[in-house]
Amino acid sequence: MQNLGRLTLRRIALFTSILSLIISYAGIWVRLINSRAERTGADFIHFYSAGRIAQEYGISHVYNLDLQQNYEEEQVGFALVPGQVLPFNHLPYIVPILKLIVSTDYVGSFCRWDLLIICLFIAGIVILGLGLKQAGIDRNSILLSGIGAFLFLPVFVSLQNGQDTALVFLGASIWVYGLLSKRDMLAGVGLSLTTTRPHISLMLAIPMVIRYRKVFLGFLFSAGILATLSVFLLGAFGTREFIDVLLLTAGGNWYGTHQEAMLNLIGLLLRTHPLNAGILRMAGWIFYGVAIIILCVLWSRKRDLQDGRLGLTITLAIFAVPHLHFHDLSLLLIPVYELIRLGARDGRPRKEIAVILPIAISILLLVSNAAPLLRYSVPYLIMFGLAVYPYYSNLKLSTATQHRA
Repeated sequence: MQNLGRLTLRRIALFTSILSLIISYAGIWVRLINSRAERTGADFIHFYSAGRIAQEYGISHVYNLDLQQNYEEEQVGFALVPGQVLPFNHLPYIVPILKLIVSTDYVGSFCRWDLLIICLFIAGIVILGLGLKQAGIDRNSILLSGIGAFLFLPVFVSLQNGQDTALVFLGASIWVYGLLSKRDMLAGVGLSLTTTRPHISLMLAIPMVIRYRKVFLGFLFSAGILATLSVFLLGAFGTREFIDVLLLTAGGNWYGTHQEAMLNLIGLLLRTHPLNAGILRMAGWIFYGVAIIILCVLWSRKRDLQDGRLGLTITLAIFAVPHLHFHDLSLLLIPVYELIRLGARDGRPRKEIAVILPIAISILLLVSNAAPLLRYSVPYLIMFGLAVYPYYSNLKLSTATQHRA
């Protein structure tokens, strides 16, 4: 009877948490879409400008900052100085999709774009769910973890900003599933989709060179196709403009970069150290290179993926990459799903706890926004926990096995 009461209480708490997230997200979205200042202040505005430029002037002109400024001014309703323009610095192969989706109706374009992003997120979550099915996890647990993943706060923030994080998430999910199912070429194809965040893509791809050469070859082949398509779309002049925009935004000083708000090493250094920002950025880039070397060593040891390596790789990549914002934390769903698999195998953490981690983390992140100190510390603690716990669990399991022997 007592156990039944606990189960009922747990279900009520879970239902309340899910309902709270849905209501919170719905309220934020309605406010966003009905406020001109908020919807034009979202990152979607530079995706919109790229799509409109492609329609009116051709894809080869999407990286022209003057044209981007014109279309952004049209939406915000006032003149922008060059430093206020949010430059479109994403890879060219997504532009044909934007060209099809956007129209003169900004709100409608935003909604259609987000609908596509939702589909990509769902596809990635379903693919991660296939990995859980391989591990013998029951359908109800897979469904509950999927609901939690879809309601994951960074996923919603990506939708709120109209960001293309879902494409990176989908690619990383395919990479994970390909590795777990021993389909190395499929894993490589998945990695090629992460090139929308080149820094993350390199951190995941380079460690594949030694023991996962087919994965790396699949990545090179698929990424090569996307690169060829991009150059074909832009032409010589458009490619030069694209490179100029990348160099302009790489310095971290351009409008919309907000490196001091990033949840990576560079953001942490800029918030906590009074040193010159250029020196701190250089330190971040050096650590990025060191992190790639660390991952290469880690992945060169063995092909067994039951040791928490996938989660550690993703969390280290998130921490080390030079450019990363809150919506990119959507990738933390991968180490969360790894914990669910490990929980089903070892009972650490218990499966019942592991499957609700996306919901619990979302509530924690939502509450942490109440204070700047928590906002910029809780995500790091979550990353640390997701990276370290599988190794701690394996150590405990190994010690217990030795004692029984």
